[in-house]
Amino acid sequence: MFARKSRWNAIIVLFITMLFISSILFLGIRANTEVEEQFIDQFTQGQTSQAQQISTGITTFLNEKVTMLEVLSIQPHQIPDDNFESTFANIYEKSKGFYVIEYVDKNGTIISGYPKENTPLGYNLYENENNIPFDIIQQTGETYITNPLTTFEKELAIYVWVPVYVGEDDFEGSFIAVIEIDEIAEETIKTENPAGYIYLINDHARLLYDSAETELIGKNYFDIVNEPDVSRLEIIGMQTEGLSGNGSFSERNENGFLEKKIISYEPVIWKNQQWSVGVVTPLWYVESLVQSIYIKQGLFAMISVAFILFIGSFIALILFSWNKTLEDEVKSKTSELERSNDYLQNANRKLKELDRLKNDFVSMVSHELKTPLTAMKTSSEFMKESECNPEIKEEMLDLIIRNIDRQARMVDDLLDISRIESGKMKFNPEDVNIRNIVETSLQTVEKQAKDKGIDIRVGYPEESLTIKTDKDKLIRVFVNLLTNAIKFTPHDGEVEISVTDAGDHIQASIRDNGIGIPPEKREKIFDKFYQVDSTATRKAGGTGLGLAIIKGIIDGQGGTIFVESEANKGSTFTFRLPKELKEEDFTEIEQY
Repeated sequence: MFARKSRWNAIIVLFITMLFISSILFLGIRANTEVEEQFIDQFTQGQTSQAQQISTGITTFLNEKVTMLEVLSIQPHQIPDDNFESTFANIYEKSKGFYVIEYVDKNGTIISGYPKENTPLGYNLYENENNIPFDIIQQTGETYITNPLTTFEKELAIYVWVPVYVGEDDFEGSFIAVIEIDEIAEETIKTENPAGYIYLINDHARLLYDSAETELIGKNYFDIVNEPDVSRLEIIGMQTEGLSGNGSFSERNENGFLEKKIISYEPVIWKNQQWSVGVVTPLWYVESLVQSIYIKQGLFAMISVAFILFIGSFIALILFSWNKTLEDEVKSKTSELERSNDYLQNANRKLKELDRLKNDFVSMVSHELKTPLTAMKTSSEFMKESECNPEIKEEMLDLIIRNIDRQARMVDDLLDISRIESGKMKFNPEDVNIRNIVETSLQTVEKQAKDKGIDIRVGYPEESLTIKTDKDKLIRVFVNLLTNAIKFTPHDGEVEISVTDAGDHIQASIRDNGIGIPPEKREKIFDKFYQVDSTATRKAGGTGLGLAIIKGIIDGQGGTIFVESEANKGSTFTFRLPKELKEEDFTEIEQY
C-alpha cells in the first residue's frame, strides 16, 4: 500500500515536473519566435533604409555630373578656342566618375575631349550611324541619357548627351560624357552586405551591377532567374515598373540548395532613366544575429529544469530573474536597431534635402548669371552695331554697369557665406554712432525707396547711442534689411526704422507693410540659399544668401536676430547687439 502510494506520488511529482518543463519549453519557443519575427522586421526596415540611401546617393552623384555639363553648355559669347579641352581636363581631374568627356560639333564630328587616349577624335556620328541621340537633343534642346551601353573597352557605361548653345538659340553641338557603371557603384555604394549582395537593374531588367557575381553584369535578369519560386520574378517585375518595397524569395546557393532570402528594393529615377537598386540578405544571416539571445534562452531553460527537479522552492525567483534579463536583452537589441534605423532614415532625408538644395541653388545661380549676361550682351551688341546718340549710349553703359554690380554682389555673397561657414570672417571693431550708421544706410537705399514712392520713418532715442562694432558690416545689415523691406513692399508703402536703448544692448527693428512671410516658411528664412519664392520665375531676384549673411554677422558679434510677420500685412526684422565687447570676445569672433 505504501509502495503504491509512493509510486503515485512519484508519478504526480513527475507529471507536475513535466508540466512545468513543457510550459517552459513552450513559452521559450514562443518567445524565440516572437523575438525572431520582431528582429527580422527591424532588420528589414534597416535594409530598406540602406536601399533608399544608395538610391539617393546614385541620383545625387549623377545629377552632379549632368549639372556641371549643363551649366557649361550655356555659352554667352562663343565656343572657346580649345573647344573646351582645358575645361574638360579641369572637370575630369576634380570630379570622380567620368571615363571621358567629349565635344561634338554641329556636324556630328568629335573634335575634342579629355583624356585624349579615350577620345576617338574625328569620329563622325552620321558616318557610323550613331546619330540618334544627337538628333534627339538637337530637336528637343534637352539633356538625353542613353540606356547603358558597352564601350569599346567592353565596360558597361551610360552616355550623357548635353546640347551646347551659343546665346539662346544657336545650336553648336553636344557634350558627350561617358560614365562607367562600375565608377557609379564605387562612388555611391559605400555600405557593405557581408552575407548578401547588392545589385542594380534598369527598367528592362538588365543587370547593371552585382556585388557578388560580376560575370552576370549586362545580362537580362529574367534570363538569369530560373528558380521554382515565382516570387523572384514578381519582385523583378515590380522593380522594372519603378516601385519600391520589400519581400522574400528562395534562391539556390553555391551548393545548389534553395535558400530563403529577404530583399528591399528602391527605384533610382533621374532624367529619362529609371533604374532600381536591390539589397538581398540570406535569412540565415539575420537569424544568426539573434543567436546570443537563443543561447541565453537555452541556458535559461536548462537551469530552470535543474532547479525544478532539485530546488523547486526557488523556481519562481529564478524564472523572474532570467525573464527580466531576457526582456532587457530584447529591449537593448530592439533599441539598437531602432537607433540604427533612425540614423539611416535621417541620413537619407538629409541626402535628399542636400540634393534638393543643390538643384535649387544651381537653378538660381544659372538664372542669376544668365539674366545680367544677356542684358550686357544685348546692350554691347547694340552699341557696337548701331549709331546711337550719347543719351542712349549712356543708358546702355549704365545698364551694363548695373548688371556687373549685380554679379559682383552675388560673388561677394558667396564669398561671405563661405567665410562665415569656414570661420574666416574678420571683424574690425570700433566705436561708432548708431545714428550715423542708419543715415549712411538710408543714403544707400534712397533711390530705391524714391522710385517706389515708399516713405521711410526713423525713430531714435533722445540720447546718442554709441556701440563698439564693425562699422561696414553693421551698415551692410541695415542696407540689406532695408532693401528687402523696399523690395517686398508695394508702391506708396511704408518702412519704419526703430532704434532703442536696451541697457547693455541696442535694439533695432525694420518694419514694413509689404507681402509678409507665411508662418510655415519663417523658420527657414535665415537658411542659406532659402527663398520664400524659390522658382525660376520669381518676381524678386537674389541668391537667397542675404539673410544668412546678416545672421552670421549678428551672431558673430554676440547678437541675435529674429523676424515677426503676418501674410499680406508686413514683416518686422529685429536684431540686438551688445554695446561693448571685450578684446577676448573679438578674438573668438575672428575664429568663428
